[in-house]
Amino acid sequence: MRAADCGGSRCASVRWLRRGDVAAVNDLTTLRPMTELAGEHRTKIFALVANDVGLIMSSSNANKAYLSGYASMAHDVASDYKSAVLATRDHAALVVSAADAGPALEAIEDPGLLYRYGEFYFETTGREGRWFEDGPSATFEEAAGDAVSRLQIGRELVGIDRSDGDLLWNMGREILGEQRVVDVTNDLRTARARKTRGEIERLRRATSLVENGLHSFIANARVGMTEIDIAALISERIAGGGGVPRFVSVTSGPRSALADAYPSGRSVAAGELIRIDAGCTFDGYWSDVGRTFIFGEPDARQSALYQAILSGLEAELAMLKAGVTASAVFDAAMSAVRAGGIPQYRRQHCGHGIGLRSYDSPLITSRDGTELLEGMCLCLETPYYELGREGMMVEDTVCVTPTGHEPITSISRELVVLS
Repeated sequence: MRAADCGGSRCASVRWLRRGDVAAVNDLTTLRPMTELAGEHRTKIFALVANDVGLIMSSSNANKAYLSGYASMAHDVASDYKSAVLATRDHAALVVSAADAGPALEAIEDPGLLYRYGEFYFETTGREGRWFEDGPSATFEEAAGDAVSRLQIGRELVGIDRSDGDLLWNMGREILGEQRVVDVTNDLRTARARKTRGEIERLRRATSLVENGLHSFIANARVGMTEIDIAALISERIAGGGGVPRFVSVTSGPRSALADAYPSGRSVAAGELIRIDAGCTFDGYWSDVGRTFIFGEPDARQSALYQAILSGLEAELAMLKAGVTASAVFDAAMSAVRAGGIPQYRRQHCGHGIGLRSYDSPLITSRDGTELLEGMCLCLETPYYELGREGMMVEDTVCVTPTGHEPITSISRELVVLS
């Protein structure tokens, strides 16, 4: 795709970002509340687990958001932060630090569903005052135990997610006894793999924010700008639309072969590839977009290599539909890239699930025989990295349908030629 021959603010070959596009992205009123989605998710997971499971517990940040609707910044910035969701069919309680209690209350609105621990102080004047004045538990373990006892689940079983370690598993067995605790890790993974419309809307919103950042770069591109300059343009659009920039990898020239690398102060010269791999979160849902750019016409080698990796992604898209295995999609990508001009092409994977985690189930590898199902959302990619020379990539997000796929990424997949 050529981003050249543009007059004023218009260009025949590039979909330029317009004022209305920004307004649409910033209009958050069309999205249903996260807590409403969480109610659907609880119905979904309880339909998968055994009938005598009455409570599901998880300390995973993704599963907390999935079951309660609360995406925790505290957990984002401290991966070892102790917190948990305790979900019944009808509601979800949260065990959070005293500092996290304010944001959590804003999300779920019912102080009776929050169990605090540790030391932190909020001055209060409204209805929350009496609740915040009640002392929190000293430790996470005490608060979690209090929550289990107060939820009154009778003799029903407790399902515990072990994806984030065995702290809750061991606590549950100690408090309730081994016979009343069951592992629901795989059930939660299965439930989250197939997205609801509300989840797809958020994936689409997160993706559009990155794409708006790429359009901003195209509109402002100039030889000599640094990788950091480019990353700043992208990040500004993401944050301005309500997203949280999570990774904005902008690499150029020989650095474009470095895969997941931070942008540097390196200036981009004419004829050099610029590889951008960027993602953000919106309401906890991730995006992941990969594109390649160049100032001026690519040489024959660059064009041939890019067409080879593009043919791999297009082969994945052509193969994709419900009932196909992840390994079959991987094999299609590898065969196409090798036949297209990179016979030595190697990859550990050619895509992954995406949702409340950037890498979710399934993984598009030769060893993953997972059958793809309607509603699974995937990032498909076929990057190529040649250390000391250059790298390139193209990556799209799609959702699986019975007959093919629903695109989430909309920006052109072609190598973008910048004037």
